[in-house]
Amino acid sequence: MLRITTGLTALAVLMVVALVGCGQVETTERIEPVARGIDQANFDTTYQPCQDFYQYANGNWLKNNPVPEEYGSWSLMHEVYENNNDIQKKIVNDDALQSAPEGSIAQKITDLYRGALDTVAIDAAGLAPLEGDFEKIAAIASIKDLQDVITAYHVEGINMLFDLTAMQDLVNSEQVMLYITQGGLGLPDRDYYTRDGEADITLRGQYVDHVAAMFVLLGDDKASARLQAESILAIETQLAEKSLTNVESRDLANWHKINTIDEANGVTPNLSWGEYLAELGLQELESFSLAPNKFFVEMNKMFEDVSLDDWKNYLRWHLVNISTPYMPMEFDRQDFAFNGVILGGRKEQQDRWKRALTRVNTFLGEGLGKLYVERVFPPESKTKALEMINNLKTALGARLSNLEWMSDETKVKALEKLDAFGQKIGYPDKWRDYSSLKIDKGYHIDNIRRGRAFEMRRNLDKIGKPVDPTEWGMTPQTSNAYYTPLKNEIVFPAGMLQPPYFDGEIDDAVNYGAMGAVMGHEMLHGFDDKGSHFNKDGNMEDWWTDEDRAKFEERTAMLVKQFNDYIAVDDLHVNGELTLGENIADMGGLRVAYDALQLASAGKEDPVIDGLTRDQRFFLSFAQIWRANTTTEALKLRVQSDPHSPRHLRVLGPLSNMDEFAAAFGCEGAGDMMRPAEERIKIW
Repeated sequence: MLRITTGLTALAVLMVVALVGCGQVETTERIEPVARGIDQANFDTTYQPCQDFYQYANGNWLKNNPVPEEYGSWSLMHEVYENNNDIQKKIVNDDALQSAPEGSIAQKITDLYRGALDTVAIDAAGLAPLEGDFEKIAAIASIKDLQDVITAYHVEGINMLFDLTAMQDLVNSEQVMLYITQGGLGLPDRDYYTRDGEADITLRGQYVDHVAAMFVLLGDDKASARLQAESILAIETQLAEKSLTNVESRDLANWHKINTIDEANGVTPNLSWGEYLAELGLQELESFSLAPNKFFVEMNKMFEDVSLDDWKNYLRWHLVNISTPYMPMEFDRQDFAFNGVILGGRKEQQDRWKRALTRVNTFLGEGLGKLYVERVFPPESKTKALEMINNLKTALGARLSNLEWMSDETKVKALEKLDAFGQKIGYPDKWRDYSSLKIDKGYHIDNIRRGRAFEMRRNLDKIGKPVDPTEWGMTPQTSNAYYTPLKNEIVFPAGMLQPPYFDGEIDDAVNYGAMGAVMGHEMLHGFDDKGSHFNKDGNMEDWWTDEDRAKFEERTAMLVKQFNDYIAVDDLHVNGELTLGENIADMGGLRVAYDALQLASAGKEDPVIDGLTRDQRFFLSFAQIWRANTTTEALKLRVQSDPHSPRHLRVLGPLSNMDEFAAAFGCEGAGDMMRPAEERIKIW
C-alpha cells in the first residue's frame, strides 16, 4: 500500500501510465550492470517454445530465484532496482557529501538519509513529534472544527478523507487545474470493503485487528481500541460504497466535473469550499473539478451522521497510518505485520538503508538523480535511445497508415498525434530547486512532513498557470517508464535505460526485444482505450469517427475476453477490463518493436548467435524481461487492484496473437499457447 503521499492522487497516477544546484558533488565512477543480453542458463528446455514460451525462456531462472523474504515478488525489474539502490547507496555515503555546506542539496540528502537510519533517535522521540496533532484532533468540538483540521492536513500534503491534486486540465492541457477526488480509505481499493467472499470478510477482520493494535500502541485500552477500529471500518466502508470502482476510475470522464464554488457548496452544504481554498492559498480560484459527486454527497451526509468522537478516531488513525514508517519501531513492526505480511505476502522488512533511500527519492529525488546520472548514463546512451525511439515511431506510423479497419479521416489525426509525441530521455534538462525545503538533524518525521508540505505547495502554485513542459513525473534513477496523455509524451528515465533492458554493447535484436518493447508499450498508451480519448495536444477530445470507435471497441472487447479467461491464482481470474489499457500497450508495443527491429536491420545479415536467429533472440529477450516469481498474497493483491496483468501473462497474452512469433519458432497449427490463427487479435 502506498504510504507516502505528496499530493499525487489516484487521478494523477492514472494520468501517468507507467510500465512502473548548490553543493554538487562530483561522482564520476562508473558502475557495472547486473547482466547483459539473453541468458540461456535461464531456459527450461523441458518446455517447448510453442507450449509455454514464458516457462521455456525463464523456467530455470524461476526455479533458482525464489522470492526474497523482504519482497512479495522478485523479477528482473527488482534486480535492476537493487543495482540502482547499490549505486545510490554509494552516492549517499560518499565522504564528500558528509561535509557539504548547510543548505546544499548534499547536506539535505545526507540529513534525510541518516535521519531515516537512526532508529535509536526515532525510538527516543517516541510520540512526541505527534503530540500536537493528537491535541488538535482531541480539541475538535464541531463539524467546522473537523473540517478545519482536515484542511490543515491537506495544506501539509496529508490527504485526509478526500484527495486533491494539481494537474493539467483534462480538456485544456496548457493549464493546470485543481482536482478534488474521492479518497479516505485505509485498504488498497474500495472493493476490499464491498466484496462478501469468505477471504474478504477475513481480511476486513484482520484490518480491524491491525487498527486496534495501533491504538493500543498509542496508549488506548484494548476494549476501546477495538470499538474505535470497528467504527473506522464502518466509516471507510460507507465511503467505499460511494467510490468509483477501479474499472470506473479508468473512464476519465468520471474525474472531470467542473464546479464553481457555489456549485460545489451545493454538493456539500456542510463544507465551505471558499474557506477551504483560502486556506490552500487559492482564494482567487473561481472553479475546480469535484468528482465523483456521489462520494462527496455521501461525505456531506456523514459529517452529520457520524459522531465527532468517531471522526476524531478516524483522523487519529489516518495520521498514524501515514506516519507509521517514521515512528518508533513497535509501530513499524505492527504496520509490516499487516501491510507487508498479510497484504503483501512478504516475510521480512526491507533493509533499513533501502527504505531510507526511498525517502530521499521521494522528497529529494532529482537532487539525488543528478548525482546518479553522472555515474550510469553516458551521452552515447541517450543517442542510442533516441535512435531506437525514432525507429519505433516510424514503425508505428506505418502500422497506423496500413490499418484496414480505420478510416482515412481518423488515420490522419492518429498520425498527427504520433508526430506530436514528445520524448524525454535519461534526465531533465532543468533540475528541480529544493532551496526552500528545510531538512535538518531534528526529528526525522518533521523532515518528512516538511517534504510533503513542500511538494504540496509546489503543486498548488502551478494552478491557473501554464504547464511546465520540462517537468518530469519520475526521477532519473527510477527503473520504470511512462506515457502521459495530457502532455502526449513518452519518458524513459536513466534508471530504466540500463542492461539488460538497454545496452549499447548488445545486438539490436536483444535491445529491441527488451527496451524496444518497453518503448513501444509506452507509445501505444497514446492509442489505448484511455489515451485514444486525448488528441495530439493532450486535450480530452474524441477525434475518432463513430464507426472507427465502434470497430476499435469490437477488437478491444476480444482482448478483454482473452484476459478474463486467464486464471491468475487459485480461482481468481484476471480482470480484462481493468487491465485493458496495459494489455493493448503490451500487444501493440511488441508488434511495433518487432517492426522497428526490421527497420534497424534492413540491409544487414541475419547472423545466428548462440544458435538463435534474429527473430528468436528478439522474442526471447522480450520474454526474459518479464521473468518474475510472486507470492500468492502479492499476486492476489495485484490481480484485484493493479491495471497490469500478471507478468507471465504479459508474455503469453501478446505472443499467442502474433504470427511472427509463431513463424520464428515453428508454432503454426501447433502448441498449447497459440490462439487459432482465425482468432488472433490484432488492434494496432
